[in-house]
Parts: sequence; C-alpha cells; structure tokens
Amino acid sequence: MSDAVNEAIRLSFEKGLIGRCTLMTNMEKAEDAMRIASECGFSDRVGIHLNLTAGKPLCEDMAKDPVMCDASGRFTAEFARSFKTRFFLPADTRRNVEKELRAQLDEYRRLGGTLWHIDSHHHVHTDPSVWKVLKKVLPDYPVTSVRLGRNMYRGGNPLMRIYKAMLNASIRRFCKGRPEYFGSYADYVSFGEEVSDRETEVMIHPQFDEAGVLVDVTGGGSRKLTGGI
Repeated sequence: MSDAVNEAIRLSFEKGLIGRCTLMTNMEKAEDAMRIASECGFSDRVGIHLNLTAGKPLCEDMAKDPVMCDASGRFTAEFARSFKTRFFLPADTRRNVEKELRAQLDEYRRLGGTLWHIDSHHHVHTDPSVWKVLKKVLPDYPVTSVRLGRNMYRGGNPLMRIYKAMLNASIRRFCKGRPEYFGSYADYVSFGEEVSDRETEVMIHPQFDEAGVLVDVTGGGSRKLTGGI
C-alpha cells in the first residue's frame, strides 16, 4: 500500500507480532514489499491480497470497465457498496474480473510468492459475485488456503450468518490448508478459550500512528501492537 505500511509489516515480523501477511500485487509498492520480505527472510509467509477496490488494475479491459473503475482507470469500490453488484455482475464485468484475478495471481507468482494463501481487499472475495468467478480460477493455481468469511463473532443478521456458513463450506472444499476461525483481534479476545486450541486467523493492519508508534488500525480505531498473539 505504501512505504510506511511495508515498513510497519517488516517491523511486525521482526518483533514476532504476525505470522504471515498478504500482498496487493497491483499496487506500486508491491515489488518493494517482496524485496523487503526476501531480504528479511519472510518471503515464504507472504500470500496474496486480491484487490478489486483500490489502485489501478493490471488489465486494460478492467481499467475500462465502468462498473469497476472510474474514467481515469482506477478502481472505485462502488460495486462492493451496492447490494446488486455484490451479488450479480454484468457478463462483461465478470469476464474482466476473471482476467484481473488471473493477472494478479500471475503477478504474485512472478514476484516470487510461494505461500498461495488468498484473501482480499475489503473482503470482496466473500461477495457472491466475486466468489463465483474466483471458484472458476482457483483450480488453475496451487492455492492451499483462502480466508474464511468472518465466523468469529456473535449475533448479527441471521441471513448473513447462514450465507457465511454456506460460503465457508464452499471455501473449505477448495482448500487443503486453512484455519477454522477468522476474525479481528477484538473477536479473538471476545471468543477467548473457545478458540484457544483451534487454528485461528486474526486479522490486523499494521501501520504507524502520528507519533510513529506501531499500531493495528483494524476496525476503524487503533491499538498499539506490543506483543504476539
């Protein structure tokens, strides 16, 4: 995303605060990120963060797609805010999404990625319209795990919980290596001993605050990163 985020992630590995991270291959600092990972010895713990909502796409056809991009050819994230397009994409857009997903996965391979864990910016891979396309793409790559839909939380819309259960069942059919639970650090703390002996993915976003302190900015706030999980 930026030099500062790359450095925050490098420092998080150095301090033993994180076990792996994922890379947005369409962003300008992607090459720098993989260089840092290689130099610091954690390149085998870098997966891919599929991105359909920020920056410039790798494919020209996607850059011209009005559903996904603005007139300058940059992702707008508008499709992810619309109930309609989160569930249904026009045929041309579906084809462009497939091309872009493949291009980003190919770029991950070119940059030396080996973990083959997939998650996505703004969790768009969990949207039905994108997951339908991604399922078609997955068999062509050596993917071993895909981030689950958030299942480490209480309450919520019953229909959404049913959808998440169906989505996660579908994800598990495609992946050999995966955690059983996924959520934020706050979710993990809330569940406590319920997941203490389970393989769990805890999402954080390391950055530096205005004072230069390493923090997690997940969930709209910030929390100082001072120890491992």
